[in-house]
Amino acid sequence: MLIIASAVVIYYQFSDFIQLGRIGIIIVSVALAIGLILTTETGQSAWSFIKGANVERQKVVWPSRQEAMQVTLFVIILVIIIGLVMWAFDALSFYTIYDVILRVRGT
Repeated sequence: MLIIASAVVIYYQFSDFIQLGRIGIIIVSVALAIGLILTTETGQSAWSFIKGANVERQKVVWPSRQEAMQVTLFVIILVIIIGLVMWAFDALSFYTIYDVILRVRGT
């Protein structure tokens, strides 16, 4: 963290220096910080986790275009049906409360 913070300070302190050189300082500092992190036990543990996650990502079987379209259509239809059921329940409860129980709207 200190390496990257120092690089940012250097980046702004040498504003008269060419832009490419300042960006190079940032890139080298980030690479150095990553290298130092990977030498620690926590860094090595994180790296092995990343490698394991990549192996698991490669095992994923993605659906075909037709399967994705069918599932999307099914979800859209299901959302419409559930919306209509909720609307009907709302209308029925509104009618029950105001017209039957309170007798407000009917008079």
